[in-house]
Amino acid sequence: MHYRLREDLSCCDVDGHLIFLDVAQDRYFKLTGVLEDAMRRFLAQDHVAPTLVEGLAAAQILVEAQNPTTRTTSADIQRPTCSAIERPLTTSSQRIGMAVVFEVVATVWLTCQQLKNRTLKANLDRAATYRARKTGAHNATTSAASEVNLLEATWQFARARRYAPAQPICLLDSLALLRFLSRRGLAANLVFGITPEPFAAHCWVQAGDMALNETLSDANAHTPIRIV
Repeated sequence: MHYRLREDLSCCDVDGHLIFLDVAQDRYFKLTGVLEDAMRRFLAQDHVAPTLVEGLAAAQILVEAQNPTTRTTSADIQRPTCSAIERPLTTSSQRIGMAVVFEVVATVWLTCQQLKNRTLKANLDRAATYRARKTGAHNATTSAASEVNLLEATWQFARARRYAPAQPICLLDSLALLRFLSRRGLAANLVFGITPEPFAAHCWVQAGDMALNETLSDANAHTPIRIV
């Protein structure tokens, strides 16, 4: 019998703790004791006693798989080396028309309603599907030309976002920015990250090695756990 991590789960090892994100249940959690040790052995492809594998399956961590599959669970993304919001504004970025303001306000409002009425998983799936339809990309890379466009669009979004009457929240703003960029054919990823002590969860938008709506220091202070 073969097993793999459940599709909606991802995990990372931070300061000696295995921390999980379950997007289907919209929660973070960690294992302790024998289950954590068993999961570490499973990820390292070491032998795990059948009773412990059954325990991980009973806890809905592992599910049966038809064939042996990779056990890598960490978010496969390059750590950022620069930040769009820490770059100087270009002349064109400083000018935004009312059409962009209305677009951003409407996008933030729509995203806010979707977060209220849909599960986290449904919102993430919707964002990935929309990006694929508009850009055809999953993992975003940046060229010199696309970097200029990403910088300009990110700054336009940030300036227009001030007019949206919704409290800034990382998930809301990141999903809205991702949609704003996708609409312009600009591929980017939503990155979820955590810090262990004290525990804190955060997310931001990133393209290649450039964080778009977060500072470099704050993005790198979090360990990536999932990429969308």
